[in-house]
Order: sequence, then C-alpha cells, then structure tokens
Amino acid sequence: QFGGAAGTLAALGDNGLAIAERLAQELNLPLPEAPWHTHRDRIAEAASAFAILAGSCGKIARDVSLMMQTDVAEAFEPAGEGRGGSSTMPHKRNPVAAASALGAATMAPQLAATILAAQVQDHERSAGPWHAEWPTLPQLMLVTSGALAAIVDIAEGLDVDAARMRSNLDATQGLIMAEAVTFALAEKIGKSDAHHLIEAASKRAVIEKKHLRDVLSADSQVTAHLSPEKIAALFEPMAYQGASQALIDRLLDSLDRE
Repeated sequence: QFGGAAGTLAALGDNGLAIAERLAQELNLPLPEAPWHTHRDRIAEAASAFAILAGSCGKIARDVSLMMQTDVAEAFEPAGEGRGGSSTMPHKRNPVAAASALGAATMAPQLAATILAAQVQDHERSAGPWHAEWPTLPQLMLVTSGALAAIVDIAEGLDVDAARMRSNLDATQGLIMAEAVTFALAEKIGKSDAHHLIEAASKRAVIEKKHLRDVLSADSQVTAHLSPEKIAALFEPMAYQGASQALIDRLLDSLDRE
C-alpha cells in the first residue's frame, strides 16, 4: 500500500492522490479507493476464494478416489511406471493425485480461517494478526496450487471404464430407473398412485431378486397403460440423461464469459 504513516498520504500534501494514481499507472496496479492496511477484507476474500477452489478440487478428487475402489472400479487416475503402486501389494492402483488434492482441501479451510481471524486488527497498524497472515497466505496459495495441479493431472488422463459403469447400473436390478417409470406412469394414473405402485413393485423386485422391468411387465396395472416397448425404453439409462449436456454447456459458457 502507498499511504504514508497512517494511510492518509498527508506527507505529500495536496498532491497525494495524484501521485498515488501516477504510481499505480507506472506499476500497472489498481488504485484502492481507501487505505486498506488494517482493513483486510480483500485479503480475507482472496483467502476464501483459494479455500473454496481447493474444496472444489477436493470434491473431484473424492469422487475419483471412490470410483477407483475395487467394488466400483468405474474410473482410474492415469497409470504410469512407479505411480500409485503399493510396497506390499503390487497389483494396487492407488489414487495418489486424488490423495494430494484431498490433503490440500483438508488444509485449506484451516489456513483460510487464520486469515479470516486476522481481519480484526488494531487501529492503523496491528500487533499480531497482520503477522499471522505472512506465513499463512503463501501456504494457502501453495496447497491450492497443488490441488489444481493434481486435478489437471487426473482430468487429462482419466481412465474411464464405461462397461463397468453399465454393469454397476445393471446391478441395481433396474431400481435406478424407478423415477423414469414413475413419471411415465403418472401421466396415465396420477403422481400419487404411480408412486405407490412403483414403490410396491420396487420392494417386490428386491425381495424376489428380479429386475424391476420384469416385475412391472407382469403387473396388469402397469401394462394397462404402458406397452412392453415403452417399459423397455424406460429402463435404458442412456435415454434418461435429461438436460445434463445442456447444463454442462451452459456452465462452460458462463466460465468463458468470466
């Protein structure tokens, strides 16, 4: 900050603001509207943004690490020589990048909390809170940068097993598509009746270990309104993606505008 002893530019007389503006131009920096030496809201806002970004990276990392579990096995981090292995179990493919991002996401909130606490500063120059920012903000920036690097690494080489994804969907015995059937049937018999009918059929599918499609296909209350072809179509997950692609496109467009 360029402000003198108390941020008022008093030592420069009537030329204080003009000199500050010229200095900002020379350094290609924005000129603050008022002294901020002990008003740390902009520092706190930056720290909060870093912590939120680290948390967003952590969300992606958490999902990837869960998708790498043996009983899920739908997506994997990029493979590489000596990467993600285990000293005792050579077959393992550990989520090393995800773990790095998750570690950063765990640290970031506590670091940001220190910056937020440091907003309470004394008069024109603080004793303590200001100094607490010095080691904390750089560390917060470092862990956030590390989280971003890990997520970029994952995204650029993510290994997706589409067949396994489909297998996991099929393992639900069609129950994952219960909403689609409920809404289709609701157009014929009303939402409440359709809900109760599909709820009962779902319980029966679990008890009898049958696919929900087969249970519904044998139910006259359903076949009276939905044809076999319609029932089969309702159990195709790829046809039930809704507006997902449009939502993705809209989000990416909004980021481009920013």
